[in-house]
Amino acid sequence: MSILKLDQKHTKSVAITATCLYFCACLIFFLPVEFPHKITYCVSILTLASLWLCPWEITLALLFSTLGDHMGSCQNFLGQMGFFALGHVFYIVYFVKRYLCKVEKDRKLTNKAKGYMAMVIFCALTLLTVAYTRIAPEAPAGIIRIGVCIYATLISIMMVTAMLQRSSLFALGAVMFVFSDFILAWHKFVEPVPYRHYLVLVSYYLAQWLLFIRATKFRVGPEMRILRF
Repeated sequence: MSILKLDQKHTKSVAITATCLYFCACLIFFLPVEFPHKITYCVSILTLASLWLCPWEITLALLFSTLGDHMGSCQNFLGQMGFFALGHVFYIVYFVKRYLCKVEKDRKLTNKAKGYMAMVIFCALTLLTVAYTRIAPEAPAGIIRIGVCIYATLISIMMVTAMLQRSSLFALGAVMFVFSDFILAWHKFVEPVPYRHYLVLVSYYLAQWLLFIRATKFRVGPEMRILRF
């Protein structure tokens, strides 16, 4: 349930307007024009639109992501990581609730479903292994290293729960989120990554939009519904 009410007939127009404004803000971010904390503008647009379009868990996830962006613009890595971790907690809450209320009742545990779930768990374990053995040991000892381990665990759980939603957009959004943060962490703690700025932010902005638009009542076409099992 969204925080603010919106007529069903206005959902499409609001979702399209928010999308246009969002990608315009993303484009402005990449232009060589300086604005104070301009990295926060993009996701804040989705946060505002989600008050009418998305369940409250998505709104809070986007809100904490916006705060994480703000901390990042202030060069406060610990605050950035902490707020994004809270955002992932609310994404996880939403995905678990949606799975139990909608997906689980409609899912048949076929061999294809079992294979897909095994693949998802394997990917998450691989991600955690890399995070714990390659990235975390390179982080400064203490609260930063502990935070990196906690964050890696949360984003892996978020990815698993998103990929079990029988939704291509949720799955792709979660994978792109993981990719963005993996590149960011690798560049920060392990070794420089070429074109890191674009790899991190393009995948991050697409990830947030995919998670946002799929959580609205603005439905995608059948051709996008490929993760059905």
